[in-house]
Amino acid sequence: MAGGTASRAVEVINQDKESYGTGCLLAPGLVLTALHVAKPGGGSVVKVRDTASATFTEAVAVWQSSELDAVLLTADRARVGADVRVVRFGELVCDYPDRRPVCTMTGFPKAMRRRMSANPDRYVDDLKTVDGRIAPHTGSRSKVYALEVDGAVPTEVKNWQGLSGAGVFCDGLLVGIATLVDQQWDRSVLARPLSHLLTADNFATAVTAHTGMPPRLLPADLTGLLTLPPAPTLSSSHLLDPRSQVVGLTGMTGLIDQIERWCQGTPRVDVAAVTGLGGTGKSRLVTEVLARLTAARARQRPWSGGFLAETPVHTEYGMLASSPYPLFIAVDVAEARDAQIRDVARALAEGNDGATVRVLLLARTDGIWWPRLRRDLRAQQVGPVNETFLLAPDDALADHSPEDIYVEAKAAFAHRIRLLQQAGHGDDTWRETVVADAPRRYGADITSARSQPVIYHHIAALADVLARANPDFARNDHPMEVLLANEENYVRRVAEARLGTDAVDTKLLRTLVVAQFLAGAPTARDGRAAVRASFDVHHHGYGTAALPDRSQLAALDDVLTAAYPATDGAHWGAIGEPLATALLADVETDSGNEFVEHFLQHDRLTQHQCHQALSTVVRTAGEQPDLADGALRAVAANPELLLPLAVQTIATELDVEHTRQWLAELEDAVADRATQPNADPDTYEWASDLIADAQTRAASGARGLEELVDELSHGEQEEDSESQREPASGEGEGESPAPASRPHRVLVKDQVSWPARAVITLVALCHLILVGGVAFTAGGSPGLHEAGWSRWMFPLMIFSANLAIASLYGSHQVDKTAFFTWIGPPFVVAMTTLSALIADLPLPPPWPPWILWPVVFSGGLYSLTFAWRIWIGQFKELDEPASYES
Repeated sequence: MAGGTASRAVEVINQDKESYGTGCLLAPGLVLTALHVAKPGGGSVVKVRDTASATFTEAVAVWQSSELDAVLLTADRARVGADVRVVRFGELVCDYPDRRPVCTMTGFPKAMRRRMSANPDRYVDDLKTVDGRIAPHTGSRSKVYALEVDGAVPTEVKNWQGLSGAGVFCDGLLVGIATLVDQQWDRSVLARPLSHLLTADNFATAVTAHTGMPPRLLPADLTGLLTLPPAPTLSSSHLLDPRSQVVGLTGMTGLIDQIERWCQGTPRVDVAAVTGLGGTGKSRLVTEVLARLTAARARQRPWSGGFLAETPVHTEYGMLASSPYPLFIAVDVAEARDAQIRDVARALAEGNDGATVRVLLLARTDGIWWPRLRRDLRAQQVGPVNETFLLAPDDALADHSPEDIYVEAKAAFAHRIRLLQQAGHGDDTWRETVVADAPRRYGADITSARSQPVIYHHIAALADVLARANPDFARNDHPMEVLLANEENYVRRVAEARLGTDAVDTKLLRTLVVAQFLAGAPTARDGRAAVRASFDVHHHGYGTAALPDRSQLAALDDVLTAAYPATDGAHWGAIGEPLATALLADVETDSGNEFVEHFLQHDRLTQHQCHQALSTVVRTAGEQPDLADGALRAVAANPELLLPLAVQTIATELDVEHTRQWLAELEDAVADRATQPNADPDTYEWASDLIADAQTRAASGARGLEELVDELSHGEQEEDSESQREPASGEGEGESPAPASRPHRVLVKDQVSWPARAVITLVALCHLILVGGVAFTAGGSPGLHEAGWSRWMFPLMIFSANLAIASLYGSHQVDKTAFFTWIGPPFVVAMTTLSALIADLPLPPPWPPWILWPVVFSGGLYSLTFAWRIWIGQFKELDEPASYES
């Protein structure tokens, strides 16, 4: 539903009061329209009809405001808007003319009334979609938006009648409802901003009661940069998601006050970090801070903001610096998003016309990434960057006992589940009703679990609620198993709706969901790669089989996209933690502890997906050690691709002590793999040197690791944009299947210790100086005077030949069967020796010049070639997936 306008448009009629207009579906059976259109009360009957229905349905007003000229109507959800999703609310917060979004509304204006061709005596009120743009400041004092219409407009103002009450959408978010036409301006339609409705008494309560989700206001013109809240579903992942705000926040009052004071500080831009273990409530903390900042206050503009998208639709981060309203931006898993954070900071530092912006980074540890990033941000003058907030595991328990948290969470889960069921989200396997006082099966020992993060209490509470509703869940021994069983039911329902009941393979679905979480998919192409990789790994060990059917893979991709839709510009979302970690551990166990090992090595995955998968394993390995073993084996099996990524991830995202532990385990894994008969000695010698260098840096502390990360990140090249291109329509449809992969080349630098690097570089520089000196001395010798000015071409040729051999053999993997491979370097050494003999330089006895010079120049040329690989790199080919046709 593009923009959601046509599917959400409904006709609203009150025949008793001769009123007709448009309404907007907020959810199945819930309609928002203008009060002067519906005119409820006084014994009159209001009726509504969506675009898919032939007859009108009676509606009842559940909320109204004469001041705001708005009313909420409810009707039979099965007859009105049965297929629409719950709408998301937004507001316009930026003044960025280069990317001002198009706003859209669809309604039934009088000018669109047409005679029916089959019966000229009857009329039909047809749809009209109106596009335009809203400048945020226009009409702000009157509490309205002014939509400046593009395209055709009615010849008379009265012909706009009937459009009142239409929803105004911006980037898929409902930002207002049309109220009237501005007669002072030719192309201006006035709309009531949704931000005013959300602050009105009981409006949010009425919406929540019908949809199961409390409405929240999002910055509509920043949806390309921020994530959207998760769509409501009856899944464990949604219920545990801190952004769903199912359970109220406990504790952390002092920390929230500190962050709020930091936000209200004087600098226009500032960046801070919050660190804490997984499950301690960092994301939930952000939602609470946002709730405080966005609350209406006397004589103070509320803030706006949200979570920065990991895969934004666009990268116009300058929009954040253009907002006339204060913004609060949170970055989750910040330790793995260094490059994106720097891009945002650069845009904020360059902008100077916006209001206050605060960027809060969420991470499990400050490691080396935060001190390193903080220094660079200060150098860019991105605010003071002084604050680091620590969230301890028991902060959420500060004013609550584990018993209090468990009881409150159980009541909150039961309440939200009932709302979701009322909104049409059901599970036919649930045989019992959902109650807040469900028997204690998994929360029996909750009083002795004070040292656990708050998420564990929530898991126990949700498990008890679910086990009461579906007694089959109670057969599980652990509360996490209950949540996973409910999640698998949810995914199974999605799959059955798309594949049919008989075609659903539950174990394969589990593997696919884990792969979706591990690798991610910024693009549809990446999604196809992850689906194919997980399919192959799931069937690993079954011997040679035919390639999977492309339609089957596409259908599985569709299931994942529907079960976990993207909340940003990515191809899909993913199951949330900690469910994902538990499910990953189950899949790893079921595969004989081979899933992670084979998945990381699959040649369909892009380098970015391998990096993300490694990062995810590193973050979760503390709770699931078997995952680390699989990752170590994968890195040892393919060190050329995975080892630099692994070392960079470990050094960046872990503290020094854990980095040392991982490096020691990597060293053992690589050493074991190197003893196998098919191991390439040169490759594993390089791998051992890289690990040894990393261990040396780790021994010197955080500063040494920072230098290592800088070197590895600078050596990592971005993937070729052409390789990310989506196949054109019809591409790969010929008789021959598309190639399984498309090679792309990256420069990989050889990793050596600092002493070796210094010695090799010094020898290479001395070689160049010696060659230049000898060659130019030879050019000035008496034997070449007769050649005139052309004699100087000889030293230039000698010097250039040495550089050419170093660059050719240093940057490329040479073909050892080619004739030039063996003749090229000796020829250059011979030519350089000839120049030295012509120069007739004095040499100490007893070394004959025709023996000494070849030895010197051979060693120097070899050092120059190796120095090229150290500082510039060597091209190596990697494979990327093409499409499902492969």
